[in-house]
Amino acid sequence: MYKQKDAISILGDLRKLDNLWIAFHNFLMLSFTSEGIAQEREHEFLDIKSQTSKYLRVLAQRIDSRQFKYEPDKMTTLLRQAISVVHLRGLPMADRKNLVVLWHEVSIHLNRVMGAFAFISEGYQPKKKERKDTTIAGLKKAAGGEKIKKGAGGKIALTVVMVLIIVAALLIIIKR
Repeated sequence: MYKQKDAISILGDLRKLDNLWIAFHNFLMLSFTSEGIAQEREHEFLDIKSQTSKYLRVLAQRIDSRQFKYEPDKMTTLLRQAISVVHLRGLPMADRKNLVVLWHEVSIHLNRVMGAFAFISEGYQPKKKERKDTTIAGLKKAAGGEKIKKGAGGKIALTVVMVLIIVAALLIIIKR
């Protein structure tokens, strides 16, 4: 569980990561243009990649990736594939489009996690998920709504009920 003050801090880091991710997208979109790229813009791109990697490492230590799916592996893959804007321009159009699709998929997951932490920072505490019993006895119990009787007492009661039913059926047949 995340405490409210921890969630506020994590939310701040997630927002910084989201801003960097949007800036990365802007550079990714530059790969579809033919205008010249100044050396400072390339350095800015590399700086954004570096800062994004830094926040990914920080958040990896603070967020349970099994509980919150924000796709850090896909982010890292995309950062590694985008060596520079000039390199991105050299990729085939289909590859550049796939990178944009991947960026968008990661962005959606990142925004969902930001929403979850915004909710937690406002005081919401998610309920712990209970482990479901998937054994046959557990499924029977859930379907019947009662605890299954085990032992000799349950078997004797069942036998007595069956004998009474058989006797009642024989009496009905004999009286006819």
